[in-house]
Amino acid sequence: MARALGKLLLLLLLLLSCSCAQSFLWRRTRSDPLNTTKHPTDGWFVQKLDHFSQKDSPFWQQRYFINDDFHKPGGPVFLMIGGEAAANRNWISRNYAWITYAQRLGALCLFLEHRFYGHSQPTGDLSTASLHSLNSRQALADIVNFRTEIAKQMGLTKNKWVAFGGSYAGSLAVWSRVKHPNLFAAAVGSSAPIQATVNFYEYFEAVHRILTTHNSECAKTVKEAIDKVVEMLKLPKYYRKLTKHFMLCDPLKIHSEMDRVIFLERVMVFFAFVVQKNKGKHNLINVDNFCDTMNNTSLGSPYYRYRRITNLILKHFNMPCLDANYNDTLEVLSDSSIDEQNPSSERQWLYQCCTEFGFFQTTDSRNQPFSGIPLRYFIKRCSDVFGPKFNYVSLTRNVMATNVYYGGFNVKGSKIIFPSGSIDPWHPLGITKDISKDLPAVIIKGEAHCKDMNEQTDNDSAELIQAREKIFQILQKWLK
Repeated sequence: MARALGKLLLLLLLLLSCSCAQSFLWRRTRSDPLNTTKHPTDGWFVQKLDHFSQKDSPFWQQRYFINDDFHKPGGPVFLMIGGEAAANRNWISRNYAWITYAQRLGALCLFLEHRFYGHSQPTGDLSTASLHSLNSRQALADIVNFRTEIAKQMGLTKNKWVAFGGSYAGSLAVWSRVKHPNLFAAAVGSSAPIQATVNFYEYFEAVHRILTTHNSECAKTVKEAIDKVVEMLKLPKYYRKLTKHFMLCDPLKIHSEMDRVIFLERVMVFFAFVVQKNKGKHNLINVDNFCDTMNNTSLGSPYYRYRRITNLILKHFNMPCLDANYNDTLEVLSDSSIDEQNPSSERQWLYQCCTEFGFFQTTDSRNQPFSGIPLRYFIKRCSDVFGPKFNYVSLTRNVMATNVYYGGFNVKGSKIIFPSGSIDPWHPLGITKDISKDLPAVIIKGEAHCKDMNEQTDNDSAELIQAREKIFQILQKWLK
């Protein structure tokens, strides 16, 4: 039970660590299984394990989905790139934005699952030695090889290909066009963080700024609530109270800084989650009603108001308790086996963060009011899970190499669209202003992470509807 809850909570944390695909978490936690299991209609494409090795490389099978319902002869090919989660068949069949674009433009739709995620498992395990083959450059080579060979097999070499993706997968879509403009006529990188950074302290700066702009009193009460938690953590006499109030799976025990920090991280994830996933289709709570609760003095002090929200979210996600034990977390993250029925993503994404991206959301900045989650916590977690070689020096070197290789904010090229929500805490690492006429940013007022990609609903804001139409019009122009 503890391991299952640990994985579920890590999945919740993964929501904040750059993934758009987890909008389906709501269904997973209600025993409505994700449409990610293997199916006879799945396509399988043979890839090399190492595209850059001069020696013979082992081969493996990468999963992909296809939807040709709208394809017209000579029409474009849309490739949705999978990110740090299992590929979901719903993305190829439901009323998602890119599917509506395909319907209007007569496009063939393909979805390619990322190596080491879902059922695209190159080595059969997630050992640290195997994960050496998990990185964005190998993933990009997978994309290029898939696009080249599928085009030959299906007679699509003269068609215009467009790369789509959200968050990390959005970065891959951008880099596909930047690095291979001969293969991709255009790209749409929704909420794409294109600048890697070890210490992503700007994340909580953005969360605080968004809350303050939305409702300054709300931001103030959140700070008071978290400050109260920090103070209570200093005195063991409050541990039993904290255990009860935040529905911990086990009695709170603080034996090290890591124990203290992981508890704070678990507690703070809730308000960050509300901001990042604001107005999600299945969200129980958005920024508006979050702030209504935090400002409701009849519910007690800010601490008790915040406790009420965390309990509500836990119950919404069908989580009987909150796992805030560092050793339990290490046990989950150190598990190198693969659950064939329900493959996880947490260990793989942590590996990518520890080796090429960073993206660690700390409270190290003085430009936000929170404290207690330092960079050293994340660096130690890398070392504890993967070994002492995964340290600050190696990570800093690798993050620098990532930005040099892809260019970071210095995007070169053309015909790339950068959609982003104005209240997305990830926007400090993305493109939020037009670089040029052919490198436009589409900022969606009042919307959050990857919102432009979601299924269209009757409740969509006017700004979101306009943004999607703008994206379509730009693509239509570029694909003529």
